[in-house]
Amino acid sequence: MSADRPFGPVERATVPEQVRDDIHRRIISGEIPPGSPLPAERVLAEQFAVARTSVREAIQGLIALGVIERRGNRSYVAERLPDAELHRPDGSKRSLREALEAHHVLERSLFEMAAARATMRERSEALALARRPAPADVGEFLIVERQFHAAIAGACDNPVLVEVYGRIMDVLMGTDEVVALVLGVAPGEDPAPAIAKAASEHLRIAEAYVDQDLTRMMEEWEHHRGPSAWRQAGRVRRPAGPTRAREAWGLERTVGS
Repeated sequence: MSADRPFGPVERATVPEQVRDDIHRRIISGEIPPGSPLPAERVLAEQFAVARTSVREAIQGLIALGVIERRGNRSYVAERLPDAELHRPDGSKRSLREALEAHHVLERSLFEMAAARATMRERSEALALARRPAPADVGEFLIVERQFHAAIAGACDNPVLVEVYGRIMDVLMGTDEVVALVLGVAPGEDPAPAIAKAASEHLRIAEAYVDQDLTRMMEEWEHHRGPSAWRQAGRVRRPAGPTRAREAWGLERTVGS
């Protein structure tokens, strides 16, 4: 998990339920990846500003859901979360094109919802993530990329959508093309300039998010996603004119399947 973004004080709902839901949201969004250890109960109690009994009850609830498991005296995110993969009705895995398209549409909606619903604490946490120095290593950047986007998407206050988003991110982050998808960097190309550029885009998105400027935030999000392969590969190309829309969507369904 990310030790750079501690949990904050509980603001609403029953205390154990809020603690449970906050941890669960970060797990299903992928911000806390499978296999990661959770902080000790004492540390979580301090971060949430609640009693350890509330944290203990929340952890027990997550164990019952199958997303947390005990190993000795420590709690870990389960290596394999329940129903962690997306499948077609016939049982085959979704194509990369389908996942990219779903990611783009869903993330836009989640960011817009978060811009309207997020608490100031959640906005400040996203800004703190964006202000961290850009990592030089591609692997580290991919972690930062997911943490930042999950931090905003997870503030939409809709656990169902957050869970779907996390599963889609699992699919995309598990592909061999993930570096090209996120950074648009070809094999053998120096990723440092692309990482620095993406990090600066994170900061501009976060600043607009904190300012509660939805228009600017989504413009920065489009700029961040626009040039990358996430956007290019996931974009639906439709002929101009409303009369062609239905036909175009039908044609697109056959591409990449």
